[in-house]
Amino acid sequence: MTKKEFKYDMQRGLGSCVAALKKMQDAEKEKFLPLVLWGCSRDMAYDAQCEGCRSVYLYELITEFPDVTPFLDVIEKRLFHSIHSSGWEFHQDCELLAYFVSDGVRRAWKILIACYRFLLVSLDEYDPDQNRLFSERDNFQSLCVTLVSLCFDDHRRRERIYRKIVRDLCILGEENPLLTVEHFDWFQHVSEECLGKKTIHKLLYRADAEDYMKTYAHLLEECQNMRAEWRKQKIEEPQTAEEVYHLLKIGKRPGREWALLLACGWMKRNKEQEVVRLAAYYKEEKDWDIRCQILRMLAKKECAWTLDPSLLLADSRSEHSELSEWAFTALGYRRDRKVRAHALELLQKETHTAEAVSMLAKNYETCDKEILASAVEQIPITYWDTGWHGAFSDIIDLFEEPGKGKPNELLLYMYQNTLCSFCREHIVKQMGRRRMLTCELLEEMQYDCNEDIRAYAVKKLHMKYTAHDTAGNQGSSQL
Repeated sequence: MTKKEFKYDMQRGLGSCVAALKKMQDAEKEKFLPLVLWGCSRDMAYDAQCEGCRSVYLYELITEFPDVTPFLDVIEKRLFHSIHSSGWEFHQDCELLAYFVSDGVRRAWKILIACYRFLLVSLDEYDPDQNRLFSERDNFQSLCVTLVSLCFDDHRRRERIYRKIVRDLCILGEENPLLTVEHFDWFQHVSEECLGKKTIHKLLYRADAEDYMKTYAHLLEECQNMRAEWRKQKIEEPQTAEEVYHLLKIGKRPGREWALLLACGWMKRNKEQEVVRLAAYYKEEKDWDIRCQILRMLAKKECAWTLDPSLLLADSRSEHSELSEWAFTALGYRRDRKVRAHALELLQKETHTAEAVSMLAKNYETCDKEILASAVEQIPITYWDTGWHGAFSDIIDLFEEPGKGKPNELLLYMYQNTLCSFCREHIVKQMGRRRMLTCELLEEMQYDCNEDIRAYAVKKLHMKYTAHDTAGNQGSSQL
């Protein structure tokens, strides 16, 4: 494996990197050391919200080297550098250090505690009058989650960590309304998962509980009551297409939650007619902005059937960029001969390739096999231009539908090139259904950054080896 190939695969979280290092002598591994150090200095996940951090993956790469000191140096530097930044890099660094701690590396524990103390001071000095969200609070919660869940398996030690953090949260919350319990619900949730709800309840409510534990319990109850009251007072979402249209007409832009989920919710509640009526408003609306907002609600797999493909094709050519974008999204869910023809036309012109791939995947015919495979391989795969991500997702949907004559080679291509390990999990399972998983591929998948892919590979390998052993034993008995 070359350094270029190693970096490419590492960015994708492929197990090939770990598998390759395991086969090398220590001297041979040295040329890959700078690349793993590079990986430890940035957030490696494509979308940590759905994938999780890639800390386990990075840690497996790190432990293939005889000296972990250079990695600890980089992680410590980056941890304190990212304290004031939003994003997932800080959480990744915390988890990496926690894995070192669980392996008995005392320096890693000292780094985490130093960071904890630094953040305590920073938060204590924070001015609540600024009234803004700040990264230090989120990162402190992330650190607390790591400390209580990953560093030690010992239950009593985890209890002590939990109590220490609770005490500090009570002190912080007394002085600053932006540091009250309601902002640390992730920490509380993870603590209950790790220690058990019964243990947490006992710590908080036993008769001889420390004063700060009783205070924290009271604050938790207040927070729960406040959220219950807030849910009662929450403004109800529109219940009809007419209400939605009226709100848009008076200049009320839809909130993100109901703009994205409202129409889908109607479909689930058997209110199809409201979705149809909303589509009628879209058809008649002349105001580009309102038209775009309505289309945004309907451009979903569950709702796109209500939209006229001819109108969508016209809007996809609109100079209104957002309207055009949502029209293309909706077209990716419509099966219609005009949509297929337009997709082929776009591919011939080599324009809007990712969108055309999605449209052709929905309207796929066996004769499109080579065209589709070639088009997918032309889509740039980068962190910044995410067109490939939607196209890959629609190709996966194509493979989940019944029918033969699909370009199986695309599964291997997407497996090797997608930056999203969440998508790769679905790709791997489709490869498994088509018997495309060789022992070599399964061996490397055991080290993938995606936990579910690892488990799937282990299961498949066990089945292969069991079948092989059974066949061998039968052969021996026949002899």
